[in-house]
Amino acid sequence: MKNLVMSSLLVLVLGGIGFAQGIKYTKNDTIKYIVKNDVLRFFGGTFWTGVEFPLNNRKSILVNGIATYGSMSSNKENIGYGGELQYRSYLGKGSFQTNFPIYLASQFMFRHINSYEKIPYGAVDPISGAAVDTENKSSFNVYYFGVLLGCQVFVNQIFTVDLNFGGGLRLSQVEGEKSFTRYKGITDLDYSGVIPRVGMTIGIIQH
Repeated sequence: MKNLVMSSLLVLVLGGIGFAQGIKYTKNDTIKYIVKNDVLRFFGGTFWTGVEFPLNNRKSILVNGIATYGSMSSNKENIGYGGELQYRSYLGKGSFQTNFPIYLASQFMFRHINSYEKIPYGAVDPISGAAVDTENKSSFNVYYFGVLLGCQVFVNQIFTVDLNFGGGLRLSQVEGEKSFTRYKGITDLDYSGVIPRVGMTIGIIQH
């Protein structure tokens, strides 16, 4: 999936270079905002949606809300919330407009996660003496700082398809701990370290 997105962006970038006047945010004066949803996040049990507000013909900010409620396995469930802020700069110069502007974005993200894990036969019932399941709860905060390169394709001034890739630094801290997590896999929500990012969002344009 990542290779496909990167290849698609490369084709769009090369295509955009062919316009000598540069690339700008399309018809910005008629767009009030774009409501967006990151559809790939549904596969991780997360609703990731927000609004992009144009600031001028080349700048915008994207504010996302994050809600997580899902089980990635039969014995573990994650519930949480968070937010993300992106500051986007659409590349190019001059007054030429295109329906697939390229942008560079800086981003900051925060998430708070409560993780519940069922431990089969983790305790003994004091009355019956039978082994029973127990539940462990851990809470942690996630901080992320990164950059993105993306392309937002405008379709008939009705909706957009936003493809991007990049990376950044993610730092996770378990509540009650002073240091960030260690020895976690890159796919774990409480992983700390450098991490790549690939996204695809669908947006509805509001004029």
